[in-house]
Amino acid sequence: MAPPSSPAAARAARYLADPRRRTMVVVAVLATIGLIVFGIYATLDGPPPQQEAVVYFAPGATEAQKDAVRAACPSVGRAIQLPKDRNQLATSRIYPLRYDVAKASTADRAALYKCVYAQPHVLGINQVTQGQ
Repeated sequence: MAPPSSPAAARAARYLADPRRRTMVVVAVLATIGLIVFGIYATLDGPPPQQEAVVYFAPGATEAQKDAVRAACPSVGRAIQLPKDRNQLATSRIYPLRYDVAKASTADRAALYKCVYAQPHVLGINQVTQGQ
């Protein structure tokens, strides 16, 4: 191994090569390698991220109005309308209309957004990415 060219690098090399610090240096190197390997796994072989488009309604919108939007804007291309949640959580009641847009093209998303925004009592759509 060639000696470091600058005095600061030489000092750092001596500091890290000190036998009293060898355990910590080995642990730090192994942790760094582990993080790199996990990052590569998560990017290449991990589960694909989930992308959902969540429809936001006006505060006074009734269940019938929300169901009307659900019926007026079914799945568009590969933007798939998700079934209604049956868990009775507050978030499921507030945001009852969701679409899986992970595999949807830009044209599919545009058609979906156009349909949803044309409906009364809709405030907007938020696209949420979960995972990775």
